[in-house]
Amino acid sequence: MNPGTKTRRHFPQPRCFLTGLRSIGADKRAVTAIEFAMILPFMLILLIGMEEVTGTLDHDRKVSRIANSVADLVAQGQTLTPADLKAMLDIGGKIIDPYPDTDLETIVASVTFDDEGTPAVDWSYSSKGGSAWPEGSKPPIELPETVAVPNSSIVLAQANLKYVPTFSGMFTTYFARESSIDLSDSYYLRPRLTDTVKCPAC
Repeated sequence: MNPGTKTRRHFPQPRCFLTGLRSIGADKRAVTAIEFAMILPFMLILLIGMEEVTGTLDHDRKVSRIANSVADLVAQGQTLTPADLKAMLDIGGKIIDPYPDTDLETIVASVTFDDEGTPAVDWSYSSKGGSAWPEGSKPPIELPETVAVPNSSIVLAQANLKYVPTFSGMFTTYFARESSIDLSDSYYLRPRLTDTVKCPAC
């Protein structure tokens, strides 16, 4: 290097402001997180809705099975006692397991049709204890005309359940809905071994 030659130093040029903006706009690393944050509430609502629907359908199926099973057991009897009926109605707690049976009520009754096919309750018994429907009254269930055979009787079972969904208390401010769902089903059978199943002490 000649003594008279000046050395020119090269410094990096500052990045243009527009170039910096373009680089920020091209950065896609946070897009996925933003999209997930936007979709998450809808995913939660969908998940809760699916749980409530499947839970309700499962409980409804169990309620129908309880009514069917109780009617089938009682229809095989001839003369029963309240203790017999209580043991038969206890099957409801087994069927609905693993769900609680606190809000479950099962009612069974003998219903007789007179000469004109008008139904009247002979006796009734509730899983909550005691008679459920007054003797001689019309059962609070609409029976089809094909069942109302004059001078005959049936065993009528009804299962009622107040189902409370797991997430019933969530989002009620934004999505109004019932906090509980009333499920009910009834089943009737002709007595198997006698004309009328009796329960003198009911």
